[in-house]
Amino acid sequence: MAFLSFDQFVYKIDQLEEANILVAALEFRIFTHLGKKTLNHQALAKKAGLHAEGAEAFLNALVSMGAIKKTGKTFANTPEGFKHFCEDSPHYKRGTVFLRGENRDEWSELINVIKNGRNLSEFENDDPKFREPFTYAMHERSKKFSKPLAQFVTRKPVGRLIDLGGGPGSYSAEILKYDKSARAVLIDRKASLKVAKTILKNSVVIKRFDFVAGDLFKVKLGDDVDTILYSNILHIYNESENSGLIKKIHKSLKPGGRLVLVDLFLKNSRTEPFDAALFSLTMLLFTATGRTYTFAETENLLKKNGFGKFKRFELGQGSSVIEAVKI
Repeated sequence: MAFLSFDQFVYKIDQLEEANILVAALEFRIFTHLGKKTLNHQALAKKAGLHAEGAEAFLNALVSMGAIKKTGKTFANTPEGFKHFCEDSPHYKRGTVFLRGENRDEWSELINVIKNGRNLSEFENDDPKFREPFTYAMHERSKKFSKPLAQFVTRKPVGRLIDLGGGPGSYSAEILKYDKSARAVLIDRKASLKVAKTILKNSVVIKRFDFVAGDLFKVKLGDDVDTILYSNILHIYNESENSGLIKKIHKSLKPGGRLVLVDLFLKNSRTEPFDAALFSLTMLLFTATGRTYTFAETENLLKKNGFGKFKRFELGQGSSVIEAVKI
């Protein structure tokens, strides 16, 4: 492991400036106001409701960072800026934009949470207004991993698949594209399923989907299920809560059925991989009881609940798969 030099240490702190500038650009909808036009700083300030002097310095900083372009005294979007961050683009990443603004506010609480612990009252109710854009964000993130995950899962027949807490259904949809005989049941909150149905409505696999709204701890999974996908759920809950869900999954699977866990798993040192180590703090900030688990911890939990024949598969950026078979 390489250690930070003094200059690198300071540089990483200074990147807060760049992060806040970019988040401000999203907050003020700079990319949407620009669209496919070229505007000077006064016109853009008027559209965004900004002070002209501050807007000029702000826009010039965005140009310096490569986020937008400048020709003479006018500003314009880059192709990437328009594609992902302009609301008029068919590829607009609405979930990612929303979540980055939310993360800025939550991460400002890091020092307080490390010192005093989690404020559990923040997690008492799930807000549908948050859940909808969050589900879009999960869909946008899942595009990086859906194909390699689907290829891994479909190396064996999938059969009847339950996507437990699968949000937008992006992973199960990709699995169904590879396994033409498989069917999927997507189980999640109503707000998440609303987004999933919107995303999947024009998909070739939509006819092989069923949608069930409900609480993961209360909804019935049925019997003789072939495959259950448990993606990015493990880290939301503590060991006792996960054990209860895994027992429920084990009961629903047919003998030899597969449980596929997707998560940011840690090595035993809990400091690698990098993305998973940082995700430990994310869970401290964003969940009531969640944390990140090591591969060994997860496999031990699965063994205690009747699973074996583990197989690991790396997806990238800290995310991996553990496949387990009902013994």
